[in-house]
Amino acid sequence: MLIKSNIMKDVVRPIGLAWLAIGCGSILVMLIEKLLGIDISKILASGLTFVIAAFVAFIVFPGKIRLPFGDVSLSAYLRGVGLYLPRYAWKHVLLGFALAICTLSGILIGSLLTGRYEFDPSTLDIAQIVFSVNPALWEEFFFRGVIMFILMRATGSVRKAAIIQIVLFGLTHVRGFDIRAWVDVISVTILAVGFTYAAFKTRTLVTGIVFHFVHDAFLFVPQVPGSDYTGVMENVAFYASLWLMAGVGCLVIKLASDNLGVKANEELYALERVKT
Repeated sequence: MLIKSNIMKDVVRPIGLAWLAIGCGSILVMLIEKLLGIDISKILASGLTFVIAAFVAFIVFPGKIRLPFGDVSLSAYLRGVGLYLPRYAWKHVLLGFALAICTLSGILIGSLLTGRYEFDPSTLDIAQIVFSVNPALWEEFFFRGVIMFILMRATGSVRKAAIIQIVLFGLTHVRGFDIRAWVDVISVTILAVGFTYAAFKTRTLVTGIVFHFVHDAFLFVPQVPGSDYTGVMENVAFYASLWLMAGVGCLVIKLASDNLGVKANEELYALERVKT
């Protein structure tokens, strides 16, 4: 049952603001290009998005609307949402790389099964690598950080908050209404389970940020030419391999956090932090 609160003010609006912070840069670039008839480079667009998201993340939420932790210092706010370097941070970084290798290898297996895969050096694109900084940092910060805590505050449950946050993350990646587009949404939702589980088990956002960044930066390297999977069997091979390896990634997270010390000292998703 929802904790008594002004749902529109304390939940809907801040979640909408977080979503807008992530996507505002892209929307603004599109408007500028249409109105002025100019082309803005992917790198410049990424820089604009970064600045807008950073302003909302570091100024608006902690300083203006004071969510999700109330009136606290910036350092306490960042530590609260999990954006800090824990002890043995290198272990978290290595785990993030390992998880990205899991999902990218799943894509590669699916591509190899089509018989059409060829390594293309042009897929190692600097612009794509720079572009990938924004979703890796800000989607993890806002969804696995700020939004997760706002939902915990509203529902009084880590599990309910995680489910809602994961579904919201998937729905924000809707790119169309055909079957392929919705299967892509399912894939993003499955990856969000991995990102959320990484934050929960390692108790920081570091692993998820690295995982998200490497996955997105090299996303097109293991795919068939043009990322064009045709026919039922090719698509089944692609998605089944990706989903399977995402599941393997979750097992890797559990192993690393429980047995290899990839875990911060303080629990991240503690309800005590957002109780009023």
